[in-house]
Amino acid sequence: MKGKLPLGPLRASTRQPLLLECDVEDMAITSARLTAVAEPLSYAPGFEGASPADGADFASRLCARSSVHLASAFSMAVEDALGIEVPDDHAALRVALCEWARIASHLEVVSDVARALEDDLVYGRPRRYIHRIRSAFEGACGNAFAFGAVVPGGVALAAESGAADLLDALGGYGQTLERDATFWARKLSLSRARLKRGRLDASWLAGEASAAALRASGSRMDLRAGEGSGPYAGLGYKPVTREGGTALDRALVLLGEIGASARLIRKVREAASGCAGRPAEASPRKGTGAAAVESPHGAVDCRVFLASDGKIIRARLTSDADLLADVAGRAFEGAFFEDAVPVMVSLNLCPCCMALGGRDRGAGGDE
Repeated sequence: MKGKLPLGPLRASTRQPLLLECDVEDMAITSARLTAVAEPLSYAPGFEGASPADGADFASRLCARSSVHLASAFSMAVEDALGIEVPDDHAALRVALCEWARIASHLEVVSDVARALEDDLVYGRPRRYIHRIRSAFEGACGNAFAFGAVVPGGVALAAESGAADLLDALGGYGQTLERDATFWARKLSLSRARLKRGRLDASWLAGEASAAALRASGSRMDLRAGEGSGPYAGLGYKPVTREGGTALDRALVLLGEIGASARLIRKVREAASGCAGRPAEASPRKGTGAAAVESPHGAVDCRVFLASDGKIIRARLTSDADLLADVAGRAFEGAFFEDAVPVMVSLNLCPCCMALGGRDRGAGGDE
């Protein structure tokens, strides 16, 4: 039997414009293909002729849940092109913003998995944390997703005291969140019968991509780890991994990364709290720069080309989310058709990031 299952955005558990096409035998999926309904995103004209600051703001708006990470990748590429050194307090605040945004995104996925399983306890409480994070971002950045907060040279918040206000508003939640994440992991493990069928093997991408879903299959790739990890260098981050590759493993990796993010925030809090004011603007010059950042949905690469007046000639953003989507259908093989939604949600796919295009095709599918 062949079937098609639209997985959003009207479906409450997914809200993503994705389509699952599959073959089913004895209620189990034997083969599947997951595709995005949306057309590839053509964003290149939005960068052309813009200033680096405006380019960072535009990059942040390409995906709400990865806004800070896209802006960070773009800003780091500009910094590479212009030889800009980011002050330690601004670098620390970038880490804090990235990790709180990652926590909010991961909580949304965990909550959606729980909703698909009709687990109201694990569905509801993560939503409260998401609301607190978005409210803190609203106060510090002027909007709930920190659009425009990360700029070349550092961070530009809505008020001088924005960094301290943000960290004070969220500072008390880190350890409580870690405890809750441990409880949610145990609670979701009770649904292992529905989440252990179907397996995504990281070797299918042969170390070519970095994403939480792949780390649940044994991959140790995470751009936050290692000495060449930008603002994360020296923080000693170790990737959260599991070997099973099932939907349960993917949910547990997300919960593990939530705890790891909370610990990273504690490491940078003191340095980040002293960040005040906008970074100084660099002298314009012609240059080319590149950078990569680990977003909630997978690694994001950026390459930027600047004219002698500092304006953007061209910018390319690509995401490993697109590479993951290419093999995502294999994660459904062996799962029951009725459990297709929690399997899909656990993959943590983002159509906005998928629409950027993968590294093999370049930004928006053009090279």
